[in-house]
Amino acid sequence: MKIIIAPDSYKGALRAEKVAEALAEGWRSIRPGDQLFTIGLSDGGEGMASAMAHARNGRFVEISAVDALMRQVRAKAVMIGDSAVLETAEANGIERLSRSELDPLSATTYGVGMMIKYLLDAGCRSFITGIGGSATVDGGIGMLQALGAEFFDESGNRVASGAGGGALGKIAKADLTTLDDRLKECDILVACDVTNPLCGSNGSAAVFGPQKGATAEMVKVLDANLRHWAGLFNDDGTHPGDGAAGGLGFALRKILGGKLVSGAELILKYSGFDAALDGADLVITGEGCSDEQTACGKLCSVVAEHARKFQVPTVLVSGALRGDTAALEKCFAGCFSIAAGPGTLDDAIAATGENLRRMGANLAHLCK
Repeated sequence: MKIIIAPDSYKGALRAEKVAEALAEGWRSIRPGDQLFTIGLSDGGEGMASAMAHARNGRFVEISAVDALMRQVRAKAVMIGDSAVLETAEANGIERLSRSELDPLSATTYGVGMMIKYLLDAGCRSFITGIGGSATVDGGIGMLQALGAEFFDESGNRVASGAGGGALGKIAKADLTTLDDRLKECDILVACDVTNPLCGSNGSAAVFGPQKGATAEMVKVLDANLRHWAGLFNDDGTHPGDGAAGGLGFALRKILGGKLVSGAELILKYSGFDAALDGADLVITGEGCSDEQTACGKLCSVVAEHARKFQVPTVLVSGALRGDTAALEKCFAGCFSIAAGPGTLDDAIAATGENLRRMGANLAHLCK
């Protein structure tokens, strides 16, 4: 049999390639003669750079940047010739902050701009940018500042570098003439797994702000600030996807000329997944937690959709199945949770590798 194992990461537990390896190890323990293809995937968030590095033989580089609170960090990106693959969360990621440190009024994307500048200096002119997992709601102003743009308040005072979402409402003038000229030569693809606009009830502040530490009052302030920010660039704040990563999607699209694309489709394209489907008997995919939203365009459902075109069944292996699974059952040939029994989340995370290996073996037994 030819089996393709193509999961997303199990957030907080294992990166996608490690998930695939654990499932493959379990499968081989029962059916060692089968042909296994392991492909770590991502929807543009955690693990995207690693997945692309494996798929296209890229090399990792380490960059001196700052986190969302302007503290020094070492961020990683992938270079493939004159192309770069970066996860912006390497700089402005929420996982770099403790819960008590979350502050979307102050958090900045300045470190993202530092990453891009480093890659420009290294000769990169093509960028694939994953923008998931952010701690920021700054509309991308910090990134633009790091790339040379300048902003001024009503009194003509220059806004200090590292501005956060709380500063957007005070800006009266944006000077983009000082942006790094090399950006005009660049092709930027923005891997984005959400369609939320910048502003409004379904916008960046309202939907994602609370996850990043915003109170109800902060959400109102941030939404008003983002609306003002969009107006500075003659935009109404309703473009789908602009609300991703706290408005970073807006800055990348509207100001830097980037193109918002499905992160899942992008990774599948470059990973060689469709080519591997030829002659395959089964696809195994998975993620840390699955619910009815999984069937609505998230990575695992996109994997199943591609496999269906080749008449290859797809099995979903998840860290947990929640809520009504009817939509999942229509999407996948089978849906399984790797959980071994009642326990704490910490226990489940610690046992992820072992549980995946057992699940790989059990699936192989079914085929045997």
